Amino acid sequence: MNTYELTMIFPEAGEKEKIVKQVLEFVKKHKGEVVKQESWGVKTMTYMIKKQKTGDYEYLLMSLQPKDQPELAKTLSLTEGILRYLFVRV
Repeated sequence: MNTYELTMIFPEAGEKEKIVKQVLEFVKKHKGEVVKQESWGVKTMTYMIKKQKTGDYEYLLMSLQPKDQPELAKTLSLTEGILRYLFVRV
């Protein structure tokens, strides 16, 4: 298993809880483990993303099989409720 960091930015009035729950279910379904989950709260961004000046940040540290990482990355890129995300191997 590899360790990954996932940081997501949501609009303030978005579906943050729903999307985070979907990610957690994906990790559990693929026999991964979420080591740490933090909500960084609403922060003012340096530049606007999709006409949003602020974003609600969520951070996850997880263990996941390398074969499941591309599927999760594709799911994140197709999810409309996420302004930006960063998904890296640690």
